[in-house]
Amino acid sequence: MESYFIPILIAAFQFGVRGGLGTAIAISLIYFPHIMLQWVGDAQHNLLAFLQIGMFNIIGYLTGLKAQKEQTEKNKYQETAQELKQSLDKLREQSVKLSDLEEQLRSTDRLAIVGELTASLAHELRNPLGTIRGTVDILNDELAEENKRSEFFQILVKETERVSEVVENYLNFARKQKNPSSEFDVREVVQNTSMILSSRARKENIRFNIDLPNLPLVLKGDPNDLRQILVNLILNAIQAMSEGGEIRVSGKVEFANRHPDTNQTHEKEYPCLQLSIKDQGGGMEPEALNKIFKPFYTTREQGTGLGLSIVKRIVDQHQWHIEVINQPGKGTEF
Repeated sequence: MESYFIPILIAAFQFGVRGGLGTAIAISLIYFPHIMLQWVGDAQHNLLAFLQIGMFNIIGYLTGLKAQKEQTEKNKYQETAQELKQSLDKLREQSVKLSDLEEQLRSTDRLAIVGELTASLAHELRNPLGTIRGTVDILNDELAEENKRSEFFQILVKETERVSEVVENYLNFARKQKNPSSEFDVREVVQNTSMILSSRARKENIRFNIDLPNLPLVLKGDPNDLRQILVNLILNAIQAMSEGGEIRVSGKVEFANRHPDTNQTHEKEYPCLQLSIKDQGGGMEPEALNKIFKPFYTTREQGTGLGLSIVKRIVDQHQWHIEVINQPGKGTEF
């Protein structure tokens, strides 16, 4: 008799009320002929047999109801756990965002202080440095024949240039205004910039290879901003080539589906100017690639870490685009 309850309980736990009650009804139908075959005149015995059939259905229903409630609670717990997991993931994302925002705020505060300091120190430093440089050049010309003294003057000239470069970097970084845009010839800016830096390049045994198409390369923007980009990138290349070599400055016009003014993607293709500055230095460490455009990040002991951040800011202001091709041991291309 007890064996009839086993499938009822199994069905109830597996399928709930429907499973338990349905199985109980099926077993009742199977058990009913057995009652009829053993039908006797004893009313108490017959009543007990029908009560057993009723017990099948009651146990099937109650067990199924209990199992169904437990399954419902289990599903709720699982849903709650999933929601908690999603909330935890969102909290983690928000935590990361808050950390980034905090770092940005710290950087902004620091940059604001730098801007105020550079604005107040600019005129105080540039004029004396220019006077010192001019005086040293005059004295150096007069003492050209005295090699020992001349050597010290050369050191003084280099150190003055280095201080001037640091001041200029801070000044350029402190400037926030966007200069007015106009159309200009990129070739002229490239040639003038390379001419200005050629003397410094020769001192480091570095030569320029200017490879530009023989046609006007018209760009809309501020020529002084492009000149500042080229100066920083070329100086960066010179500093990376301690053993000399070649810096290649090339340009070409390509067609792309990005509008030159808005930098947004379109179905129509527009002519785009691509400039490249490639050095023959040692390249960069892979982990440094994500940091090179951050303010104050530098791998040089005497560097300010502002040159490439100035480049990135100017590029973003004009909605231009810059990328880095790094070949460790072979060089870097911007």
